[in-house]
Amino acid sequence: MKIIIPIVTTLLVVMSGASFNTSATDLTAKGLSQKGMQHAELFPGLTKLCDIDSPIRDLSNRKRSVSDNSEQRSKPNRNIQRQPIGPVKVFDNLYFVGTSGVSSWVLETSKGLILIDALNTNEQAKTFIEKGMLELGLTPADTKFLIIGHEHGDHYGGQGYFVDKYLTQVVMSDTAWTRMENNQLTVFSPRWGAMPKRDITVKDGDIVTLGDTKVQIYETPGHTPGTISLIFPVYDNGKKHMVALWGGTGLNYGPDKQRIQAYSDAAARFGKIAKTQEVDIFMSNHPRTDGSVKKLSLIKTRKLGQPHPFVLGTETAVKAFDMLRDCTQAQVLRITQQINR
Repeated sequence: MKIIIPIVTTLLVVMSGASFNTSATDLTAKGLSQKGMQHAELFPGLTKLCDIDSPIRDLSNRKRSVSDNSEQRSKPNRNIQRQPIGPVKVFDNLYFVGTSGVSSWVLETSKGLILIDALNTNEQAKTFIEKGMLELGLTPADTKFLIIGHEHGDHYGGQGYFVDKYLTQVVMSDTAWTRMENNQLTVFSPRWGAMPKRDITVKDGDIVTLGDTKVQIYETPGHTPGTISLIFPVYDNGKKHMVALWGGTGLNYGPDKQRIQAYSDAAARFGKIAKTQEVDIFMSNHPRTDGSVKKLSLIKTRKLGQPHPFVLGTETAVKAFDMLRDCTQAQVLRITQQINR
């Protein structure tokens, strides 16, 4: 049932060797920020990345040890991200079971379910994911894989519920697993659930296959060093579309030039891959970041023959990665300019 094989493609270059290239006229932080903001109307949830006037967010002071996690988890969970907006059947084979703060997607295959991200806690996994599956006519026990986009607890925190109850296998990058194992996480909340134990490790170019469905895995470091992004097919009344799900969006570690440069390079590279794969849908793992809040409401009232709210077309969808690339490169140049003053 589990098949993980490498993708053979000339686009899989070594990321550290790929640098962002732009014209001389754009080589200012302001110029690149403005270039990225050309797509702000399409992707308003990404505009914070383009803000070169405000300090870059830094949550590293919230770091806690792994041992603190078990001690603090008993405290009441007052996380505002628990507000429901689903569950919603979005495509023939893709379902939203997340909250207004964090996404959780279920990909249905001919041999079971693939869950993408697990919310903050086991309580949320039970209340929103499991209950949402049942409301949508899915069988939670069929959840074979849980793919986690990156090593932050608002995406892995509910994994224990599915691992313990349904023996779901957890998929993460080696970097993400290693950072958790070595207590190297720089963003932490005591309200998150326990970290998963190493299970399935994927690398750049792998494919997670279940039944008739293949999920392509790409390493896209930036939001965290272990972030992975996904490309997979969905169907709307039988018509095939391709999703590119960006695995982590915000900057939350201060003016770390090297990490932000890695982000920009990863966005540039993944955008090229998405275009080659004819991706026509952009998603992330936060519904306000990718506009899912509005789109999900439109799904509920969509009539036969109306356009699908999530389907943008390839030329439009890949502009999200142009925006990610340009705005993070603007942050790199901003840091450089500040150092050189």
